[in-house]
Amino acid sequence: MSTNRNTVTPIRDALIWINLNFNLVGIVREFTSLSLGILDYFSLLRIVDESCTDKEFSVHIFTARLEDLPHVKSYKDYIVLHNIKIKEYKGEPCASFDKRYSSFALFNETSFVNFKPYQSYQGFCLQQSDMGVMTRTRNFFATFPSSVDIEEVSRNVWMLFVWDRNDTLPLGLDRNLNDEEQNPLSLHIEQTQLQRQILSQFPCVGTVLRVTAIEAHENFGLYFKSSGQWMKIRHMTCDVEYGLRYGLLHHSSGVRYQSNSDNTVLQCIRDFDSRVGTQGCMPSWSTPPYCLTGEHVVVDDEIIPFRTLMDLLTHPQIDAIIKRFVCVVAICPSQAKDFCIPVGSNQYRMRLTLEDPTARIHALLCGENGIKFFGGFSIDDLAIKMEKLLGIPDNEDRGSLRCPPWINCCINWNSTVYHMCRTMLV
Repeated sequence: MSTNRNTVTPIRDALIWINLNFNLVGIVREFTSLSLGILDYFSLLRIVDESCTDKEFSVHIFTARLEDLPHVKSYKDYIVLHNIKIKEYKGEPCASFDKRYSSFALFNETSFVNFKPYQSYQGFCLQQSDMGVMTRTRNFFATFPSSVDIEEVSRNVWMLFVWDRNDTLPLGLDRNLNDEEQNPLSLHIEQTQLQRQILSQFPCVGTVLRVTAIEAHENFGLYFKSSGQWMKIRHMTCDVEYGLRYGLLHHSSGVRYQSNSDNTVLQCIRDFDSRVGTQGCMPSWSTPPYCLTGEHVVVDDEIIPFRTLMDLLTHPQIDAIIKRFVCVVAICPSQAKDFCIPVGSNQYRMRLTLEDPTARIHALLCGENGIKFFGGFSIDDLAIKMEKLLGIPDNEDRGSLRCPPWINCCINWNSTVYHMCRTMLV
């Protein structure tokens, strides 16, 4: 078969001609980029076109620089490929991109209007035949339920902050509380606390899950220059550190961008709207078997607004006060006898580590607020209450697995520190 270098061939026709070169246009369904050492970078694209929608067609791309690989921005983006050779790999036909003479360009809905790609490989020149195929198949590209998978292997460690409007379930804790003063329980997975201006962009209801990449990942941020897009992460594992869940991407992990009209996305939105309408800021799991135990705490001010800890972290006003269901995951000092010794200006003082599905904070329990909360300072009685508050099983040492109960409390912020107040444990 003879090929015309100025024409676009349907994938269905090209894939049967091994060792011949073609021009193709297709939607990018999946995208993988891998470092092959210091000389080459590799991408595996899976594309479809109007002639081939049932099975994704593989395109292998090799470049000398990572930034030259295709960086797909969103679902429904499509690619024009020039002068690529059809080969056979593992018994299946695929297209092979040669960095010496092949070229490509990526288009989205905006760049389609004037036929100006948002990314192109060196030497790419859009041809009249390309524009004809793109125009003829525009309706197909606009309605096809496409998405993109992205996989990378690289050197730097990046972190995604993802949110699906739901809450992570409570965890049991196995930390030895006797180490809390010298080695306090971390408040977050990331190495340093995020600035308030960044946290203020986070939703205040629902868990923002941290998802990290393995050390092999490089320039991970090139693929996520914008936020707010729905995506499906596949081949991701979950782990626990400091009593907090986080996701971990591996070599085989992928991110598939989702349309706002995708059924899964619409169901997430419906579930969230229904939850907010009936439960407000209550955790989404606050029904059996993960029911809250707020009846064990009395709050003396019913007009205080019920909010989340993320609301408090991002609150613009000084001296803000909220009411919230939290669990106490750590206490410092960890011994009741140490709390009974006045510090500073003759005030009793304890630092509580509080947690809800949105955040974890330190809050002080001082002076009269501490006396009111515990109802007196009998050391034996205080020790029992502290163990119940921390979820330490009866007749077990402090290093065993524990499940802190969820309590209702008031928390105040005075611009420098958080305080638990107006709350009594009964």
